Amino acid sequence: MQKGLWPEGPDPLHLILLHPPGGIAGGDSLATEIAVCQDAHVLLTTPGAGRWYRADAPSEMVVRMTVETGASIEWLPQETIVHDGAQAEASLELEVAEGGSAIGWETIVLGRRASGERFENGVLRQSTRITLAGRLLFGESSLVTGDRGADLAALGGLHVSGLLWAVSAEPMGDALADGVEAAMLTVSPAHAGASRVAPNLLLARVVDGSPERVRASLTEAWTVLRPELLGREARRPRIWAT
Repeated sequence: MQKGLWPEGPDPLHLILLHPPGGIAGGDSLATEIAVCQDAHVLLTTPGAGRWYRADAPSEMVVRMTVETGASIEWLPQETIVHDGAQAEASLELEVAEGGSAIGWETIVLGRRASGERFENGVLRQSTRITLAGRLLFGESSLVTGDRGADLAALGGLHVSGLLWAVSAEPMGDALADGVEAAMLTVSPAHAGASRVAPNLLLARVVDGSPERVRASLTEAWTVLRPELLGREARRPRIWAT
């Protein structure tokens, strides 16, 4: 972690999570555990895109987050680029106590299209698990293989996907999901949508052929959600502009 920053005043604390090698290689195992104590508020992001490199051995990354009563977390890493030939397994576990809040996202880029690379070899396994007050709100597992055409079938011929999740301390209304979806579509991604899948859980997804549009679409969703869930104006971390 870099030194803590307070660009918005006493709350929230902004933290930049660094991974010195800049990416995950074959055989690596990276675990990140974050605990947000009662009534604390934190925003975490990264200075640039993460990477899963081509590998001849599996690698894994685990993120575990706990949020106590009255606390909030914003988990806003920049996109993860999965190189052709990567053998990657990523999992995220979020536990939110009663009265806690959380907003987070994950963006996956399959292959380096700008360099002419497609994700034709390798494996990406992902799992996400979110609980509120010990009750499972959301669980999802996915498997993307590098076989030709596999990513086309899953993503409609596109290679960039983003998922945003928001856990609120109080029940949300359907109007909020409608507002999030409308904001996302102003960026004109290929596919975007949002829904309130439980009283305290909202999900938003976007698929496109441009990492920039996916990032912009998720940022628009966060801009709508942050004031509603956390009572704070959406102020983008300075590191995103560098």
